[in-house]
Amino acid sequence: MCISTFFAQLIGVYLFILSLAMLIHATRFKKTMHEFLANSALMAFAGGISLILGLVIVISHNIWVTEWPILITLVGWLLIFQGVMRIIFPDATAKIWKDMMVSSAYTLVSWVVLLVSIYLLWAGFAN
Repeated sequence: MCISTFFAQLIGVYLFILSLAMLIHATRFKKTMHEFLANSALMAFAGGISLILGLVIVISHNIWVTEWPILITLVGWLLIFQGVMRIIFPDATAKIWKDMMVSSAYTLVSWVVLLVSIYLLWAGFAN
């Protein structure tokens, strides 16, 4: 199994479960996110985990092609960005997420994550 297929399967399953939780239990998910964003220790810890996971993906899979594996690379860079933001600018990051939780962007992001996950699942398991 190539690394692209492995990451597509892993990230696809994770994002699929996450997006379903975001859509099915939106009220509970938003409440949990507000509690998470209010805890600076959790924000720093999650930032460190995001940074590590993003670096693992980008170092092992920094592939810039015009095919589906670029999604894996983009997820890695997004995790790096998110980790750095949570560590260096936790208040600004929390404000952005809190604003998103009360707007229609939450639903849009949930559906985009679901569509990306389905595409990654297809790419990962169809090969």
